[in-house]
This record gives sequence, structure tokens and C-alpha cells, in this order.
Amino acid sequence: MEKQLNGVMSHDMIKQQLDHIRTFIELELTEKKETIKEQAAEIEELKQLLQKKELAISMFEANTQQFQETAEGNRQLINKLLGDISKLQNEIDWYKRTYENRSFFGTIKEKLKRK
Repeated sequence: MEKQLNGVMSHDMIKQQLDHIRTFIELELTEKKETIKEQAAEIEELKQLLQKKELAISMFEANTQQFQETAEGNRQLINKLLGDISKLQNEIDWYKRTYENRSFFGTIKEKLKRK
């Protein structure tokens, strides 16, 4: 076993044990530093991915807002055009009643009354 002098470990044995402990601690420290570097790199990569994701989301939100505004403008335009079509249809109906359904003399009489 270990050489002891009067129940006390020799200086060489103590030094050897301390060297062994130092080597073990240095190895553990090196491994932990490597783990920290790997985790830091992974964190940086995740931050970049998060920034890309946030940029994509903001672009999608801007596009959605633009599409909603365009859709609202189109809806208003369609409503205006439907109103115009309705007015034009009323005018067509009036011309049909006036010139196709009434007699020629009734039309002349109506025009003379207006003047």
C-alpha cells in the first residue's frame, strides 16, 4: 500500500495525490469550458434564428395590413360600381318606358309639357 512513516504519508505521496487531483480538476475544467463554448455558440445560433423569425413575422404583418387595405379599397370600389350600375339600369328602364313603351304622340306631348 502507501508508504507511511510513523502513520504519516510521505511528502512524495501527498504531492502525487495533489497532482492527481490537479489533473482531474484541470480535465474537468477543460471539459466544462468546451461545454460552455458549445452552449454559447448554440445560443448565438438560436438568437439569429429568432431575429429571422421576428423579421419574417413583421413582414407578414405588413403584408397582411397592406392586403386588408387593398381589400377594403376594392370593396368600396365594388360598392360604388354597383351603385353606378343600378343608376344606369334605372336610366335604361326610363328610356325604355319613354321611347319604347309609350306612343310617339305621348312622347311628343310630354316633351312639349316640359318646355
